[in-house]
Amino acid sequence: MSRLRKYLLVLVLLLVGLNVLYLEDPWLWRRYVQTLMQLTGDVPQLLTPSEPVTGDGSFILPVAAQDERTISPQALQAAESFAARFDSYALIILHKGVIQTEWYAEGWDETSLTQSQSMHKSLLAILIGTAIESGIIGSIEDPVGRYIPEWDKDPRGDITLHELMIMSSGLAQYTFTLNPFTDDFRWLYSGDTKPVVLRTPIADWRSGDRFDYNNINAELLGMAIEGASGQRYANYLEQHLWAPLGGDTALVWLDSDFGKAFTSCCLMATARDWARVGQLMLNRGRINDRRIVTGGWIDRMVTQSPVSMWYGLQTWLAYAEEANPRSFKPAAGGAYSRSESFLARDVYYFSGRGAQRVYVVPSYDLVIVRLGPALGAQPLKAGWDNVFLVNGMIRSIDQLAERARAEERQRMIEEQTPVEQVIGRPPHTPTPRTEDQPGAWAD
Repeated sequence: MSRLRKYLLVLVLLLVGLNVLYLEDPWLWRRYVQTLMQLTGDVPQLLTPSEPVTGDGSFILPVAAQDERTISPQALQAAESFAARFDSYALIILHKGVIQTEWYAEGWDETSLTQSQSMHKSLLAILIGTAIESGIIGSIEDPVGRYIPEWDKDPRGDITLHELMIMSSGLAQYTFTLNPFTDDFRWLYSGDTKPVVLRTPIADWRSGDRFDYNNINAELLGMAIEGASGQRYANYLEQHLWAPLGGDTALVWLDSDFGKAFTSCCLMATARDWARVGQLMLNRGRINDRRIVTGGWIDRMVTQSPVSMWYGLQTWLAYAEEANPRSFKPAAGGAYSRSESFLARDVYYFSGRGAQRVYVVPSYDLVIVRLGPALGAQPLKAGWDNVFLVNGMIRSIDQLAERARAEERQRMIEEQTPVEQVIGRPPHTPTPRTEDQPGAWAD
């Protein structure tokens, strides 16, 4: 056989082999190429394939007129400038349930879907609450193997839902790699991710012993919701949160056509829908004239876990004076760095890669949504300050409240009203909780 024929034979065999590999898992290889493109800066905005999560648009967030805003124009302008400096797509700030500002970058608007990254995890916590309150899940302390049949007899099935939700599962981590033949790559990019997730090995420490942020925990929670409900994840999300929320239609990323939903990331939704979710949290489970989950469950979501003062149930807590340890981890890309402590003691937030944020401050009746680049090697510019948006709004609210108090004092003086009646009021009075906003109470 001539040398040319040998080369041609080798080329043909190579092409056949590559074709066989591709046909075994087309989605894996498409995503492999897409991942390489992301590293060079060619970043897609939406992920495919996906499954719709339908909303009916029935809940309209009210917008404050310029002369009725309860946050100063200067503070709102500073927030918008900060958002623009970090290439944000959207910024929405609500105070007392009313939009104070709604800003979008060029090419983006209220209909644009953005990639949530790990903010999706916090929605899982809400859904676990609805499942417990409807009775399809018995308790947060149930073993996950009760709802994932493949782990019914497996030692990993003894991990509780609670341990998954507080990021203390005792499961090993998959690390990022560009090797498409490893489970480290395939758990997120394969066209059939469920077997890979279920192959996750046990780590060298016991569940419940420490905090270890792990995306696999959220993937398992999504599987548990499907196992408990007998529904596809997107259907359950739609029926028990998205439709009652009264928002826009969202998309859940799937590993393949009609495949498994990704639940550790990758819900694509509008900024207004994230604002609605933030208002749901602020209202302690009530939105659109409906109660989706009890106030007691929301309280539990935002209570420090036994293994981390910075984390509740799939939700980040910002009220510790110490900085979140993720502030110092290079992999976090500076998304948790801050210039000062948060000014309120009750701040909590949904968080996703690239500083996707829904901040909630109950004592100030405040919700802030910031969305921006989520994919690529480094989606967030250096210099992000995780307190800037929250503290800027709090300072403005306090300043306007103090100004109103001063004007009231002056009015009473002019009317010869005893000034003692107005001296000594605090600059801000937190919104009181009532039995209409239950904590430990049931509805």
